[in-house]
Amino acid sequence: MPGLFIQRQAESLTPFCDVAVIYVHPDPDCPNKYEVEFSEENEVRVLRVYYKVKGQSATFMGKAHGWWKFYRANMKAIHSIRQFSPDLVHAHVLTRMGLIAWKVCRSHRIPLVISEHWSRYFPQNNSYHGWLRRWGTSRVVGKASLVIAVSEPLKSAMQQCQLINQNFQIIPNVVDTLTFKPIPVFSEHPIKTIVHISCFEDKSKNISGFLEAIKELSMKRSDFQCLLVGAGPDWDSLKSYAGSLGIIDKFAFFTGLKTGVDLVKIIQEADFTVVSSHYETFGTVVIESLSCGIPVVATRVGIAQAVINEKNGMLVPPGDKEAMIFALYAMIERCRDYDKMEIHADVSDKFSKETIGRQLADLYRPLIPERNLTQ
Repeated sequence: MPGLFIQRQAESLTPFCDVAVIYVHPDPDCPNKYEVEFSEENEVRVLRVYYKVKGQSATFMGKAHGWWKFYRANMKAIHSIRQFSPDLVHAHVLTRMGLIAWKVCRSHRIPLVISEHWSRYFPQNNSYHGWLRRWGTSRVVGKASLVIAVSEPLKSAMQQCQLINQNFQIIPNVVDTLTFKPIPVFSEHPIKTIVHISCFEDKSKNISGFLEAIKELSMKRSDFQCLLVGAGPDWDSLKSYAGSLGIIDKFAFFTGLKTGVDLVKIIQEADFTVVSSHYETFGTVVIESLSCGIPVVATRVGIAQAVINEKNGMLVPPGDKEAMIFALYAMIERCRDYDKMEIHADVSDKFSKETIGRQLADLYRPLIPERNLTQ
């Protein structure tokens, strides 16, 4: 799941570029020091390298040893695809991967492209610390031929952290707009269905605040139910909190993780979806919902503030519970009055695989003018 956005982006490039992916991951159950797996997935060559770890150490030496094993695993992967001579390297998520990619690019004298997805640069996250991390991140960002953020808020947050590059672009995440599409069914059931989908990490997603809004809303009306979809580190505690508020299995229903067609069906059959986050780098649920023709109530975070308008939803300030309650109440009243096909049409082309793949290829092309890229 953490690499899903990157996987979709790699697949979007296959009509325009010859793509190979290196993925390195620690595995405490790895039978050897390293395990290498090669596969071809949706026209993308994927080389996975797993390396054995005995546990995460918080000491400096422990972290250094873990970084060294990560570096060695990446070098092993790069040596395993020597027959593949890249025109450029596109690294995702700083800082370690960017430094390794920079080393490879210097050795081969090819351009480095960086995409960042991480929310650590937002002041609300407050996890971008340490002089070594800041120095390394700033260094590799400055040396890259192209830096990409997935949204304007993320780009702004990175620049406020003094991460400067003369070629800093925004390319959104890919959404499968052919799968996430409207269904020609309009519910007449008196109970409106609200859907919240997240990774159940309360610091960023503010699910506890959303549950409090649901509690107060339930004291004013009872014609709604909320499905909380997903799994994550705070799932148990948030479910207990919903129980303490007296709304669990009455107004708030925890479904657990849903993926694939099950997730699509939940969104398609919703009356509207809710994003309650304090901060987001992007917010794929917003686009997936709109692509299904479903209106969205969202805080002004990530991509939401760029795409939500009066024709497809409502925006509220992050952390403003009263504004959220007002928006939920209003949306319950009007959620079935929106034009599903119009909502879908407005986003279907902007975030599709073909659109994002072409945008990336167009950015690559000037960096390697004498090489061959499929036109």
